[in-house]
Amino acid sequence: MSRHRPVPRTVPLFLALVCALAACALTACGSVPGPTALTVAVTGSMAEPAPWAPVVDDIAVRHALNAVDPGDGKVSVVVSTNPRVTEVDLTPLRDAREVEQDQAAAGEKARAKAAGLRSAMTGGRPAADGLDLLGTYRRALRVTPAGGTVVLVSSGVQTVDPLDLRTLGWDFDPGAVVRDLKNRSLVPDAAGRHVEFVGLGIVYGTQPELPLPAARRVTALWRAVCSASGAASCTVRDDDVPRLMSASERPVPVVPVGASPTSCKGTYVVPASVTFTADDAHLAPGADRYLEPIADSLERCGSDVAVRITGHTAQVGTGASGFTLSDRRARAVSERLVRLGVSPDLIGSVEGVGSTRPRVDNMPGGVFAERLARQNRRVEITVTPQEGPGRS
Repeated sequence: MSRHRPVPRTVPLFLALVCALAACALTACGSVPGPTALTVAVTGSMAEPAPWAPVVDDIAVRHALNAVDPGDGKVSVVVSTNPRVTEVDLTPLRDAREVEQDQAAAGEKARAKAAGLRSAMTGGRPAADGLDLLGTYRRALRVTPAGGTVVLVSSGVQTVDPLDLRTLGWDFDPGAVVRDLKNRSLVPDAAGRHVEFVGLGIVYGTQPELPLPAARRVTALWRAVCSASGAASCTVRDDDVPRLMSASERPVPVVPVGASPTSCKGTYVVPASVTFTADDAHLAPGADRYLEPIADSLERCGSDVAVRITGHTAQVGTGASGFTLSDRRARAVSERLVRLGVSPDLIGSVEGVGSTRPRVDNMPGGVFAERLARQNRRVEITVTPQEGPGRS
């Protein structure tokens, strides 16, 4: 009978180590995680600025710098209802087969390619009327595998069912609205994806500026949609979106943003974003579209009202008050209203008060906040009933 020699206690440990190393090799144990997918989706409507912002470039370049192999830095671009998905490759290559390893050089190469991303985002046009962020979100998720990131660039002012803000109004409960969507199986499935929003509440062109409460309600709505969709993370960025004209010419319904003043009493707030270019007092070509309804209302009031026009600017870090600019803007609005038919006799005071009467503090903690500053750049047209004999 043969006797087996006892196995040294170190052998099982050695074998376990070998197995662990083998498993490590098979699973890339200890290696840096490979690159994940990135999709940039835009609603691209004519009622919001062209869908690009420096922060989107930053996100895309960081994605490209994680590239290990050629093609890893690709970005998929989805434009609303347009069926085409465009791929823009930002991979920083040293040659046709090798990724640039020097981080500084790689960053320069990726940023140089980012112009193609901007072109794909701003040049794409929706294939249908209206603004449909919910549908755009759903399309973006379909082309983004688990672990990837979806960046949604949109004002969020949806004009398409089931989230048509013209129907919801501005008193809706975001949580209740999203619960209703879930009950109807209308919430997209974002499980495993990371979601970032850029530009929520920022409108342009035909859509009047959103008051701060309305902009916050829009943000709360899309946060709730993202959370309900099961995304791995939901981020809303406050970075500004430059006011560039959208390429889209498809009509988008206007969503009213507040109770209009009565015909002959109240204050119209004319946001600078739809009437003036930055730091300028010349009315933009599309300003009449905003001012004509006001002029029509004032004409109907006749001589029974007095009109006061006041220009305002945002607070800036230098301490400049902006009196001159705000005064020129107020006078530009006054002159245009007269050209549109308002009697000069109705217009009383026309003045600029600079940044002395802000609606919100756009310098929180001493830091300039563009998104808040937009609430302070405005011209107010205040209509007051004239007092006279027999009038109370």
